[in-house]
Amino acid sequence: MTVTDQTPDDRTEMAGALALGLLEGPVRAAALRQMLADRDFAAEVERWRTRTGDLFDAVPEVPPPATAWDGIAARIGASLPTPAALRWWQGGAIGGGALAAGLAVALVWQRPDTAPVQPSSFAVAQLTGEIAGLRIAARYEPASATLRLRTTGMPDTPTSPELWIVPADGVPRSLGQIARAGETVIIVAEGHRSLINPAASFALSMEPRAPVPHSKPSAPMVARGAIDIL
Repeated sequence: MTVTDQTPDDRTEMAGALALGLLEGPVRAAALRQMLADRDFAAEVERWRTRTGDLFDAVPEVPPPATAWDGIAARIGASLPTPAALRWWQGGAIGGGALAAGLAVALVWQRPDTAPVQPSSFAVAQLTGEIAGLRIAARYEPASATLRLRTTGMPDTPTSPELWIVPADGVPRSLGQIARAGETVIIVAEGHRSLINPAASFALSMEPRAPVPHSKPSAPMVARGAIDIL
């Protein structure tokens, strides 16, 4: 089953599962590709991320004990799958109950992967925010340290869009100013390459025009996008 031939309920559940990190393998890859190609699906994923973001922020990172899964199963009277087994079973739609269970697990177990993207993989993100119609699709290829961006819907302003990588420490690092429309290609500086991982995000601010990257943002971020690995 593809994203496009699912029912609205299936698409909503799949978007939620992607936002919560419950998909893996070919299904996750297909959902990420669909997110870049389908604006409505991408918006649904972003709504899930926004809806659950505050809940994740409120929970400290605590590694689960070895007996965690057995203990949870005993309390609810059922056998739960291991984290590796939480998937879009047999390519079909995940049930609402399983999605709720996944949310419950996510709230008690956060283990973000801060490892850099491996050369055999690549990172993708889609930035959206408070500017209506603005979308930036990003693809980072670690083998060549090349970041490709495609921007649409950027309004004319006296300032220039500047892209930032915001790693787990929350401190933005500038990747440089980008084109207002069309494609931008950035060769990521060596010191910033390891920061591009699933624990980080891309962000965009509107800054004074400058020939070199700014040391820090001078204005609020107008768009953000979580980083996923394919």
